[in-house]
Amino acid sequence: MRSQTLSNLRRLLGYLPRRRLWSLGLQVLLSLVPGVVDLLTVAVVARLTGALSGAALYDQLPGIHVFGGDRPDQSLWLIGVFVLLAWVSSLTKLLLRYLQNSVSTEIWRDLSDQAFARVLRQGFEFHLGRSTPELAAQILQNYERIASCAVRPVLQMISALVSIVLLSVGVLFIGRWLAVALVGGLAIAYWLLQERESNEILYESLASIRDIQLTSSEPYFQGQFERVGERAKRYVVAGELLPDIPRGLIEPLGISMIFVVGAIPALLSGSSQSIASVLPFLATIAVAALRLTGPLQDLFRAMTMLRGSLPMVSTALDLLDLPADRPTLRTAGVPSAAGVFPRHTIRLQQVSYRYPGHQDWVLQDVSLSIPVGSRVALVGSTGSGKSTTANILLGLLHPQRGQLELDGIPVEGLDLPAWQANCAQVPQTISLLNRSVLENVAFGESPERVNQDRVWEALEAAQLQEFVADMPYGLFTQVGENGLRLSGGQRQRLALARAFYRQASFLVLDEATSALDNRTESEVIEALATKAGGERVPEY
Repeated sequence: MRSQTLSNLRRLLGYLPRRRLWSLGLQVLLSLVPGVVDLLTVAVVARLTGALSGAALYDQLPGIHVFGGDRPDQSLWLIGVFVLLAWVSSLTKLLLRYLQNSVSTEIWRDLSDQAFARVLRQGFEFHLGRSTPELAAQILQNYERIASCAVRPVLQMISALVSIVLLSVGVLFIGRWLAVALVGGLAIAYWLLQERESNEILYESLASIRDIQLTSSEPYFQGQFERVGERAKRYVVAGELLPDIPRGLIEPLGISMIFVVGAIPALLSGSSQSIASVLPFLATIAVAALRLTGPLQDLFRAMTMLRGSLPMVSTALDLLDLPADRPTLRTAGVPSAAGVFPRHTIRLQQVSYRYPGHQDWVLQDVSLSIPVGSRVALVGSTGSGKSTTANILLGLLHPQRGQLELDGIPVEGLDLPAWQANCAQVPQTISLLNRSVLENVAFGESPERVNQDRVWEALEAAQLQEFVADMPYGLFTQVGENGLRLSGGQRQRLALARAFYRQASFLVLDEATSALDNRTESEVIEALATKAGGERVPEY
């Protein structure tokens, strides 16, 4: 489990831009600051306690004589330094936590942007077998959860480990054998809690939740669901409580160990000098124990969250690992749209196609020749493969046998985006953006760069100009989610306007006028004939 977690985290880091890796490196360096401040606080407490108790201190700390004067003078200085360090410690930890949250949020945006780019570069067949809402939720939500449940815990673990190491070294330097007993005891206690209780609670809760089945209303399954749900509820409650156990148990354990191995032997010796000399060490160890519980608790909580995030990380990597197998017009080596458009014929040559995961052929050994400048209608019953044929002509689907040819030249590889730049389609199922009329017509263009005259021309050809002109905000009127504020005919005409705006040379209409009345349909067909001129307009 640990090796898989580390492997997945390394793979995630490989997708981050260089500037984000530099930010992570800076986070590691900044993690030294709270640890150093805590170490200085422990050192000041040792010196202050010695000055107040009159103990004979040895020069074990560098700069122990930096404050001059007698003991009262040093005590005043040390109290001021102690208060200052308390403020510095709190402020630096708050700053570090803010920076950790900022970096993890930036990583969330980096990963989600890359995942979205990868999804956009997949072929049409990739999207056929996936749920759009699930895919959108995975991109929008999963990477945010990774940032909060995987990346942020790693940063917190680094900060906590740095503080633990520095404090442990400092305490060992000051307290000798007493510190060895304390640090060793805390480490053993944490190991027992973390390895046994957290693993058991975390993985049993996951297993219980995964076992829940909501597939039947029979009493047996209902009872099983209730029992498993009750057990999962207890595990979740315990899992939420588990990170708070260290502060509740480890602190009294550390204090008990301090007095058992330090104070009691000094008291039993009966020597006042022995008691006075042990007070600075006891105070130092006590403060160090209190300082250690915070980082240990952060480390414990972060490790629990990190292990629980493993399934999310694996799911996120599935999208990030997708190959960018679909070239675009910006890909090096892609010819111009005009360079691939045929002069004579668009042809399907002995094409056979079946959808992924299906054994039956939708098309088998189909040949079709469309002369340039013609208008072709594909006629057939439902399920006969008309839409599949159109999608192959558009280069959206790739046949298992046969090929699409332009003047006898196969369309493949880098020629595909150039050919698609010549194409437009008005499908049966129309997808509209939850944006303005202008942005829906000029699909994919920035509103600031849109040629509004062309938009009005396209709307006029689609018999939608008067309707848009009467809207409150004209071209900038919002159409609602998937055109919710429009009627079926208006949505269809808006889709036609989008196709007209592209000024495509190859236009495919898939029952594109089915929602129009007879008069409007006749006007659209007339406009289509006028705009098409010598263009190819397959209809079906």
